[in-house]
Amino acid sequence: MSKYIENINTLHNNVFALTPLLVSFYKNLPKQENNILLAYFVFPIVLHKGCLEKIKVIQGRAGLNKLTNDEEFMAGFEERFNYYKEITNRCLQYALECKWIEIDANMSVSVMDGAYMQTDARLNLSFKLVSQLHRIFRKNVQNTYILFGIKQL
Repeated sequence: MSKYIENINTLHNNVFALTPLLVSFYKNLPKQENNILLAYFVFPIVLHKGCLEKIKVIQGRAGLNKLTNDEEFMAGFEERFNYYKEITNRCLQYALECKWIEIDANMSVSVMDGAYMQTDARLNLSFKLVSQLHRIFRKNVQNTYILFGIKQL
């Protein structure tokens, strides 16, 4: 039975389907030092139904503070963050191998021109929101981790 559950999990968290979400996030994110570390916030936010509803209405500078002060939003966030770490690593590696992104010496991610990716229609809302997520990640990376209460990667 555990093999069955493991296989369902593998299908649900498919690197080929999720990598375009990360690339879409970086397309609009302004280049800044260490922005590769922001990738670890994408999946815990846009793949959680409760988070999707909150992100729809929050934008701008105060958005990050509103999210991190929302107890409902933050409930279980650290567990989701840790759960998606390995998947995020595999997605970043896949995007690099496909030459969809480039990582410079400052650990800043840039999306390569002409990066064509097929997307999963079931993730349409997540794609819409991830392309706007850059609006709330305006603080430096270290402050973002502090606001979310993430102590280690």
